Amino acid sequence: MARGIGIVRLIYSWIGVVALTIGLDARSQAQEPSLLPADGLVDSEADRADDLDKLLDLADRDVSQLSQVKVTAPALQAEVSTVSRQKSTIGRSPAAVFVITNEMIRRSSARSIPEVLRMAPGVHVARVDANKWAISIRGLNGRFANKLLVQIDGRTVYTPLFGGVFWDVQDVLLEDVERIEVVRGPGAAVWGANAVNGVINILTRSAADTQGAFVQGGAGTEERGFVGARYGGTTQNGIAWRIYGKGFDRDRGFLPGERTNDQWSMGRGGFRADWEPTCCDKITLQGDFYDGQANSRSVIANPSAPFTRVVDDPVDVVGGNALFRWTHALDDESDWSVQLYYDRTEREYPVLGFREDRETFDVDFQHRLPVGDRHSVIWGLGYRNSRDRIRNSPFFITLDPDRFTNDEFSYFLQDEITLLEDRLYLTIGSKFSHSDYSPFEYQPTARLLWTPSERHSLWASVSRAVRTPTRADEGVRITQVPTPAAPGVFPQLLGNRNTVSEDLIAYEAGIRVQPTDRFSWDFATFFHQYEDLQDTTAGVPFFDPGPPAAALVPVTLGNGFRGHTYGAELAANYELTEDWRLYGAYTYLRDELDSGSAFAGSSPRNQLYFQSSWNFCCDWEFDAIWRYVDNLPGQAVAAYHAIDLRLSWHATDTLELTVVARHLLDSHHPEFGPDIFTGNQTTEVENAVYGLATWRY
Repeated sequence: MARGIGIVRLIYSWIGVVALTIGLDARSQAQEPSLLPADGLVDSEADRADDLDKLLDLADRDVSQLSQVKVTAPALQAEVSTVSRQKSTIGRSPAAVFVITNEMIRRSSARSIPEVLRMAPGVHVARVDANKWAISIRGLNGRFANKLLVQIDGRTVYTPLFGGVFWDVQDVLLEDVERIEVVRGPGAAVWGANAVNGVINILTRSAADTQGAFVQGGAGTEERGFVGARYGGTTQNGIAWRIYGKGFDRDRGFLPGERTNDQWSMGRGGFRADWEPTCCDKITLQGDFYDGQANSRSVIANPSAPFTRVVDDPVDVVGGNALFRWTHALDDESDWSVQLYYDRTEREYPVLGFREDRETFDVDFQHRLPVGDRHSVIWGLGYRNSRDRIRNSPFFITLDPDRFTNDEFSYFLQDEITLLEDRLYLTIGSKFSHSDYSPFEYQPTARLLWTPSERHSLWASVSRAVRTPTRADEGVRITQVPTPAAPGVFPQLLGNRNTVSEDLIAYEAGIRVQPTDRFSWDFATFFHQYEDLQDTTAGVPFFDPGPPAAALVPVTLGNGFRGHTYGAELAANYELTEDWRLYGAYTYLRDELDSGSAFAGSSPRNQLYFQSSWNFCCDWEFDAIWRYVDNLPGQAVAAYHAIDLRLSWHATDTLELTVVARHLLDSHHPEFGPDIFTGNQTTEVENAVYGLATWRY
């Protein structure tokens, strides 16, 4: 503990020295003559005449003189909205945020959202099998990781069943993604429970930006076949719209000497319409529907000898959603918006006999307004209703009761205070919520932002966030595989209605610098202190007469663990030329959790990502990606290196042909271990080659 705090203090001291250096540099720059008045305003005819003379002098300067003129740093001006629930920029965001653009997605060769997320610093993406992932930010990873909030166009996609994400059904047409905002660290002050270690917000493009036709198709060794299409247009009264469809068939993973059962196939379609009936109103209506199979192999308990059995299940997944959003601008600094969505999911394991049907209705309102000259306030209200119906699997997994409805009410208030104009800002706020799982929670934050110049941005924050109990925490019963030492005695995991929220206090700081128009870097450091982490307590063995009759050991969920994590994240971007861009990221993470925690050692200490994107010979693109992921001692998974290569040819203005080779350097490697709760078996990632053709018109 002392060593961790010492390292964090050392990093914070280093940031302080850098901040002091930047401040002195900004002070010296402030003493230089400026092209415009200090306040940026022209107050008289004489001032306007002087400014005109200065602009004429500027026009007469040669190129070398023009290059010395101060310009806005483009990397720090990238738009983000997830940090504060309103439009801002990276440079004005007092949080660790990383943006994955549409161009980065296109050149990454990724075919799914989890694969896209590999390029973000601080994010650990591990494939469990061909259709399941363990994804987390800043540690505590697992297939059922429950401290990460994921949204698609404002629609929350985590499941109240266990508080995590079923990644096998979270998909969009990647061509239509505008950007993915990845916020590392708590976002609970505006987004609420489960935004503990981070927030991932997937934002698709407006229908007005996706006019015309798009068709893409391809196949390969692991990607056995995929196709996607979209068409957009505009009606006579100005409503922009698009419809899309996509489908894929992915091969199973690899296990030495075994035939696995984790193949994955899915079909999906949807629509979006955007309308601006007045200059002050924007209305969006969109929806999606999917149907497919995400197969699995599990080793589960069996009441008779040999007390285990292997189950190959063709898991059926079906779902759909619809979303409506209306935004009204009152003036340049004030607006309000209301959003409603409905979501339905169905997940069935036919062989095991388990099924979950869930319906979610959500309504959210927020209002942004200035208060005086120095306060920018945003507040909002929310209500979510989630109801499920469970078909239990006797002896293996049951939930009590088999039907449940949860109502959650929330409200938040946040104020950005300008301490020094265009230089220093303080953001304070909190989210408040209560539900059937948690009577009352408050999740405050305080964030300080200093922008000594347009090319420098420093920030620090302290926040509280909670992970509230879930359906499984309170009412699950899972009979697990017996240990070799007691082959006929089954551990039985039991939910506990007295579980409380897991608590996080997070300390963060960071710096962003763009010394030139072509080079930028972003550094963040953090210390996360956890209390009331979930643990288990073994009880006295007993004999259950059944049926089926079995000797059981109750293992009850509780909140007895604690621990902390700390680390640092660095990302840098360098445009060598207009045709050649380099991007790199490094993540360092240490977790010091109580012995016995299921999350201990499940996240890598070191991660490296490097990408080179080169345009050559006018119509050709070549991308090379190298990744390194450290070992996972808690999962018995070794470190690995991987290389992805992409070669693309723009044959015409509308046709692009691409060949991709992925996961090179070895024929196969594991990325995560099997799930100890459900017995789901992991498979290894194989190298792969695929080709695709893309047509845009």
